[in-house]
Amino acid sequence: MNSFYRTMMRCSLAFALVLAPGLTSALAQTSGTATLRGQVTDEFGGVVVGAVVTVADATGVEKTVTTDAEGNFALAGLAPGKYLVRAQAGGFAPYENAEVEIAAGRRDPLNIRLGVALERQEVIVSAESPLSIDESNRADAIVLRGADIDALPDDPDELAAALAALAGPSVGPNGGQILIDGFEGGTIPPKSSIREVRINENPLAAERDQPGFGGIQIFTKPGTDKFRGSAYTTFMDESFNSRNPFVESRAPFQFRQFGGNVSGTIIPKRASFFIDFDRSETDDNDLINAIILNDTTLQQERFISSVVTPNRSINFNPRFDYQLNTNNTLVARYSMLHVTNANIGVGQFSLESRSFDTSRTAHTLQLTETAVLNQSAINETRFQYIHNRREQNGDNSTPAINVQDAFFGGGSQVGQSFTQDKRWEVTNTTTIAKGKHSVKFGARLRGVNYTDFSENNFGGTYIFAGSSSQSAIERFQLTRQMQQQGFTPQQIRAAGGGATQLNINGGEPEVNVTQIDFGGFVQDEWKLRPNLTLGAGLRYENQTNINSNFNFAPRLFFSWSPDGGGQKPAKTVIRGGFGIFYDRINENMTLNARRFNGVDQLQFQITNPAILDLFPAIPSVEQLSGLGGTQVTRRVAEDLQAPYSYTTGLMLERQLPYKFTFFSAFITFRTRHLLRSRNINAPLPGTYTGPGTGVFPLADTNGSNPVYLFESSGNQNMKMLQFGMQKRLSAAFSIFANYTLFNVKSDTDGPFSFPANSYDLSSETGRAPFDIRHRFALGGSFGVPYLKLLLNPIIIANSGRPFNIITGRDNNGDGRFEDRPSFATNADCANPAPGIRCTPYGNFNLNPALGEEIIPRNFGEGPGFLSFNLRIS
Repeated sequence: MNSFYRTMMRCSLAFALVLAPGLTSALAQTSGTATLRGQVTDEFGGVVVGAVVTVADATGVEKTVTTDAEGNFALAGLAPGKYLVRAQAGGFAPYENAEVEIAAGRRDPLNIRLGVALERQEVIVSAESPLSIDESNRADAIVLRGADIDALPDDPDELAAALAALAGPSVGPNGGQILIDGFEGGTIPPKSSIREVRINENPLAAERDQPGFGGIQIFTKPGTDKFRGSAYTTFMDESFNSRNPFVESRAPFQFRQFGGNVSGTIIPKRASFFIDFDRSETDDNDLINAIILNDTTLQQERFISSVVTPNRSINFNPRFDYQLNTNNTLVARYSMLHVTNANIGVGQFSLESRSFDTSRTAHTLQLTETAVLNQSAINETRFQYIHNRREQNGDNSTPAINVQDAFFGGGSQVGQSFTQDKRWEVTNTTTIAKGKHSVKFGARLRGVNYTDFSENNFGGTYIFAGSSSQSAIERFQLTRQMQQQGFTPQQIRAAGGGATQLNINGGEPEVNVTQIDFGGFVQDEWKLRPNLTLGAGLRYENQTNINSNFNFAPRLFFSWSPDGGGQKPAKTVIRGGFGIFYDRINENMTLNARRFNGVDQLQFQITNPAILDLFPAIPSVEQLSGLGGTQVTRRVAEDLQAPYSYTTGLMLERQLPYKFTFFSAFITFRTRHLLRSRNINAPLPGTYTGPGTGVFPLADTNGSNPVYLFESSGNQNMKMLQFGMQKRLSAAFSIFANYTLFNVKSDTDGPFSFPANSYDLSSETGRAPFDIRHRFALGGSFGVPYLKLLLNPIIIANSGRPFNIITGRDNNGDGRFEDRPSFATNADCANPAPGIRCTPYGNFNLNPALGEEIIPRNFGEGPGFLSFNLRIS
């Protein structure tokens, strides 16, 4: 802890020494030029995002800027004098003022109000932003506003899924980053309170701790200067649903949603509010498709059933905007989300007895203060506090029974558990416009206090796995039949029955973790020539709970227009860049290492036949300790490092006829030190012949007890090729489309994934779980003038997601049932030999010989996905 704070203070001092000369110089050189700033709003006081503001001097030289997420604009470096100011936005009447006097030191803003364009016979095409070398105007970025947002699904889960699909593949190990009003970690607000969504914006910026590829930024609506409101309701049921091919009739489904919002002024011209409320009720369902034993005959039979899984949520989101004075603005936003779910944990092999209920309550407070320091410097301070509480209520009074590849029954094993986390975040950034330079620097400090009370698996789980001579369900069937006939446990095991393994936890259920991380950055975008911009930045990160201090992340990028510059608009823009990104290590890993340290909470993994023969009875943790039961401990590797990634990219943007814009991008992403778990006390290769046998590397200190180590030994290599097109002609016509060819290989699926062989990681390289090879998205707005209709379709299509193919057996004694088969060459599928499985994905040998090459990780591929949403208004 002391090392972390010393390192953070040294880094803060280093950043201060680097930034001080530039900041002093920038503040000193603001005299002699002027800056015009202001805000563009509509007739109701709502901000207009993406409006094009142009200023022209007496000689006709123009400067253009686009309004930001708050409708603000700023044009720096202007000579004092009289200017013509124009503002245009789709769906609004154009604004023009030829008498704007701009003087050095001007501080009063020019606020522009746009009126709605009246319907007329001639078509007025709003000014469309041409190609630009500015990073904020990338062609591959998707910006959704107004009707585009209306076209998104109303259901909160489907809304999140649609945004993730539109964002495309994320290149980070933890998926695409989601920011809400600049904050990370909050919940996605209801659609009715979303003002704008930006996707894939400025991916290599030093202010980002994660790459912008696949990133989503959501901005909520501010208040208005006139009282206004709306209400809505949505109803759907199974009438329009297709039937699941595994059941005979359509499963019950119903979605009910209602809500509304109201906005207005509190203090005219200074304070406004926007309040949104949403209530949704979903009666969804999950499908059970398992093989069970008939209670009477004990014969195998297929069991297919759909179980209703009710979901209820309440979302309340007030926002307040306050103009403190001429130069300072305060935005306060509060969000409350309460969600309840019933019958969770059911589906696929899991029977209804495994169901449990969950609830979650999240309170989020966000404060943002923006200060105009002078004509060329803006400072923003953000604070966020999140209080989350999740509860689980399930039955752990009876043991769970996991029959591999057949069914998972018994109790749910979650018990009465809860998780409570309190998170806070403070961020400060400063932006300075200095001639041809735009300098941005800042820092973020955040922390979490995590309390987890878990009774998970306190009732125990019996595992039945297959062998070379029988499947898991056959082993379970034999056990139940011989028990019914009165055979002794020893006779049952001698005949090939009996449980394979028993896992059970006990001891202290509560554990606490506190974690703090720091990130600081500095970045300069230099407009070297009118058609060439160079950018460079440096970021530093550190955190507690690991010893990884040298986390410097440089960023370099450029944008160049070979045919633009001066007054000549660009028709071609080439962008490229390189960056290093560090990934923060989640507090869950530290929590598990502290929980299962061998003292506080005990985790037993029993393969001793004398204990397994007690099935279906469960011995107590005290009995297991007295019998010398095998106990699992977790550790964090002393040399564990924060994962980091090298990102390189090259992009081409081209203006096509009729103002269509085409873009193509090629991106590579190489990650080192990815996290995984590994049993470092598994039997050495070739020494395991059965439960409890083998040579164990840590026998002198741990005996044969498994030791699960969190380590950073994983790698990932990704390549992405993307093509896209977009056009925004007016509010009644816009279109965007993109296609992505994606390829990513890795040798780990995350910190809690295990290799098939703890001593041979070479066979782990395979497709990553998110390696969806083909992705396509198409959306837009299309007006039907004669019918006065607006169509907003969104089409999303993906190829299948890879999945791991395992045998469900433990052939090497590492305590994990995640072994993979080998390829069965020359297999006779008409009359397969024992252990041979013929599948649509290939023919496999479930009993590979020692040294035989096993199949790659995530070798299988699931079905593709197609989604079509259409809104008609």
